[in-house]
Amino acid sequence: MQGKMTIQAFSDRTGLPASTLRYYEKEGLLIPDIRADNGYRLYNESQVPRAIKLHSLRQAGVSLAELKAYLAAERAEQADWLEKWRQDIDSKIQSLNAAKQYLHGIKSQDEHVRLVKWDTPVHMLWFRSRVERKLNPFVKAIDEGAEMLSSYDLLHTQEAFIRQIQMDGDEMLGIIGYRLRGKHAIPDELQKAGAFIEAVSPALFVSLDCLSNDPYACFGHMLVLQSFGFEPAGPSMERHYLNDKLHYEVMIPVVYGTPKL
Repeated sequence: MQGKMTIQAFSDRTGLPASTLRYYEKEGLLIPDIRADNGYRLYNESQVPRAIKLHSLRQAGVSLAELKAYLAAERAEQADWLEKWRQDIDSKIQSLNAAKQYLHGIKSQDEHVRLVKWDTPVHMLWFRSRVERKLNPFVKAIDEGAEMLSSYDLLHTQEAFIRQIQMDGDEMLGIIGYRLRGKHAIPDELQKAGAFIEAVSPALFVSLDCLSNDPYACFGHMLVLQSFGFEPAGPSMERHYLNDKLHYEVMIPVVYGTPKL
């Protein structure tokens, strides 16, 4: 047994508590080199780097499931895991910064500004629409799209989303979207009408309540963003409720790819 270390000696060598070493053994992450007849765990020097690295990754927030996949992977795939974790931590930092901006900017009486998080991709069926440039211009197109989706049993929520694309003289161009449950194939008739499916990335949004008859809503949005210090991470969209034509929300992404905190 020369050169072997008991669990206590290995604990002293790595700085990891014996209870942690037992836990890693239970999870199959770090198996003692020898399990003696008397039940003693014996480790060797070559296991020290693995023990320290896997514990460091755990302290960095890596889940057990992902850590197991990482340790079982080839070197190239391990590099991919590391890049994923870097992106995850960057998103988490951005989310915490957004939460800090929100808490520093919000007042106790404010109820029209909130944070909305989509933790997973949202599959959206979009329709292109050209409408007259006026106040609340897409309301008729929203109802028409909802009616069309109902006929195909694809209307799963009482809401619709709008992304305004551009102004074109007296007209506005935009797309109107409806959430799907999972992945769906587009019926041929809808595909011919120009419908398309998009997986909207996970994101953290700043959401602002608006009145449909407010002609200065866009100006108000910009003032709110400035007062909180938020920087849009992409194009905003409006969330309209099919059974409430008086209100809608403007959803402004401030972080993409945000993980669960």
